[in-house]
Amino acid sequence: MSVMEFSFSAAEFERRRVATLALASDIGASVVLAFGENRSGVHVPYLTGWSVTRLAYVRLTADGCTMWVQFHNHTPNARRLAYRTDVRDVDDSMIPAMLGTAKTIATLGQVPYPIRQAARDAGIELVAIDGKHNGLRIIKSTEEVEALRLGALASDVGARALIDACKPGATDWDLLAAARSAYTRVGGRDHICYICVTDMNNPDRDVPSQVPEGRVVNQGSVITFELSASISPEYPGQILRTVTIGAPTDDYARLHDVAMTARSSVRAAMRSGVPAADLIGAASCIEESGFTTTDDLFHGLGMGYLEPIGTSPSRIPPHVPTTVLASGMSIVVQPNVTFTNHGAGVQVGEMVIVTDEGITDIHEIPAEMVQR
Repeated sequence: MSVMEFSFSAAEFERRRVATLALASDIGASVVLAFGENRSGVHVPYLTGWSVTRLAYVRLTADGCTMWVQFHNHTPNARRLAYRTDVRDVDDSMIPAMLGTAKTIATLGQVPYPIRQAARDAGIELVAIDGKHNGLRIIKSTEEVEALRLGALASDVGARALIDACKPGATDWDLLAAARSAYTRVGGRDHICYICVTDMNNPDRDVPSQVPEGRVVNQGSVITFELSASISPEYPGQILRTVTIGAPTDDYARLHDVAMTARSSVRAAMRSGVPAADLIGAASCIEESGFTTTDDLFHGLGMGYLEPIGTSPSRIPPHVPTTVLASGMSIVVQPNVTFTNHGAGVQVGEMVIVTDEGITDIHEIPAEMVQR
């Protein structure tokens, strides 16, 4: 596969900025400040297209967009990639320039203490609009769906490489390296790659680890993983699969059968206009089979971890969504079926796009358990 590339249009960025400023206007503000640090924070790339590295603070008004970036050697890349943004270095003039003369400012993301303090000293009210802004990002535009589709393709490339690397003697570090190398070669970016390696006959965990632990694949191992790569920042796919080295044990075969049934039932229930809470009932086979889950049953993803978020009723803590499915939602269906003591579990699922008629798949790897 050749290297994949994607960029959003000027019209897409203008749509986002206009909608964000409208939320600010609702609370009497004409300025929006967005914050991100240490490769975290979706608001900066949403408004500018540039991924946060060390620090990036954005000031958006109807007159334009300014972004302060740390460090100086990061500013050339930011100036190349950020859409119609005046990119500046972080310096002593930053905070006064960010706050300006406004009396009320809308904020997105965690506001750093020095800025909060300076706003208090100047009598400026900072009002968070994160909750309402999340609502802007739940329904994806046509361009956003295309970015997610490419993210799914990159994720599939990584997943195939990870599956191929599941051989006796390999460590979870090797599996991670195989996945990352594969999707990087086609233009993919890191999002997450969580991996579990355990013994099917003596399992000691039910969900993948967020970082490798030096676990070694052996005959009789089961490997579960959750993998997301993106082509455009914060627009990943997400794929979850289970691999066995040798024939699955009866316990793992049953866990996976129930997970596949739950996956099919939830997917069949999805379409625009359906209350998201109904999807929880569609997966009732999990509890009826004597199992539970550790991870979400489903959740929104793409420019953030978003509603609808639903868990199995036996999952502690539970979460019942109040939203209604709508065309353009990007949702990961992922019934992580586990023993009630959480000693063993499987992974199966992937991101789909909700439509008026049902769902559109953007991943291509079969959901069945892989036996190697």
